[in-house]
Amino acid sequence: MSISIKVMEGIAASSWVVKIFDGRSQFVSKEQEVYDFRLGNPKIEPPLKFAEELKKVADNPFPGMHGYSALAGHVQTREAIAKTLSKERGLPFTAQHVIMTSGGAGALNIILKAILNPGDEVIVLSPLYLEYPYYIDNHGGVCCLVETNADFTLNINNLAAKITPRTKAVIVNSPNNPTGMIYSDESLKSMARLLGDKNRQVGNDIFLIYDAAYQDIVYDGNKLPDIFNIYSNTIFAASYSKPLSIPGERIGYAAIHPAMKISGELIEALIFANRVLGYLSAPVLMQHVITNLQGVCVDRAEYQERRDMFCNALQDFGYSVTRPMGAYYIFPETPGDDLVFTQELDKEGILVLPGKSFGRSGYIRIAFCVKKETIKKSLPGFKKVMDRFR
Repeated sequence: MSISIKVMEGIAASSWVVKIFDGRSQFVSKEQEVYDFRLGNPKIEPPLKFAEELKKVADNPFPGMHGYSALAGHVQTREAIAKTLSKERGLPFTAQHVIMTSGGAGALNIILKAILNPGDEVIVLSPLYLEYPYYIDNHGGVCCLVETNADFTLNINNLAAKITPRTKAVIVNSPNNPTGMIYSDESLKSMARLLGDKNRQVGNDIFLIYDAAYQDIVYDGNKLPDIFNIYSNTIFAASYSKPLSIPGERIGYAAIHPAMKISGELIEALIFANRVLGYLSAPVLMQHVITNLQGVCVDRAEYQERRDMFCNALQDFGYSVTRPMGAYYIFPETPGDDLVFTQELDKEGILVLPGKSFGRSGYIRIAFCVKKETIKKSLPGFKKVMDRFR
């Protein structure tokens, strides 16, 4: 066989991911109306300021505008991000602490490439973003799942039990995909104390990789804990996909804590990883565009309205729902096997993902970043399937 065995195994295990992007489902007939809640591909358009800035950049071309940037990214873009981080966190960020990346996924991959030796362990909290194990495996690491509590809050005892001398990093995704959970300030401080104790015991520094893809999509006045002021060995992976509703433009950044002992070495490693993984530089047009869009975000009220419409209806139908605090996913419990339940929803033209894909069976993930009309039309099908199971 000429194709990598590992890749063939990965294709077989996640062939349904391809179907998400292709919009296919084996259970939906061609005549049925389809309500697709599988992919976090927002149907809310970018803020007007994005369109204005894009037009301004396009209307004012300059020599070399579309050439490679520096491997770390354009300095003016990194300075704008560092200035924002410094203002928000009260820490002395500079452009030297920031590297532009091809989206949040690009940030995570260069981070893992930069820090992992073969066999190093990376702890991931479950439920988890379904691509984490593949990203970790890409760079020779071993993915170690740690279960959160039944309400998706952190379980420090479970985390402590998983840390070994091979532990290199812990990935924290908050607000979480798929649950919408925001891990509390108290629980993250407990995690930081645990990691500090383990660092002293094993003589290694455990990194905390903070996946902040949804940091701007929060509801009900919730505030995100400031992870940089909780744990100094933090590497931040951020994306403009969600706040600006531009996931296809693939623009994000990685940032490291200014007080990290090896900050210079780590940035050099991240730049090297950006090059050898083939990213070379983050999309340069988007670097120019987002420079003046720090703090700009889609209208969160649009998402909160959809969340409330969906959660209220599902609860009325008998679904057990933990209302998400952020992001744009609902992760309700199913009354039976989540794969069977997903297939029954498919027959009603409703496409969701089984919780098994995210490390917790007995749930489904619903992406509510869709048109309100799609949600409204799907609700009778959600009720019909729940009535059938009850």
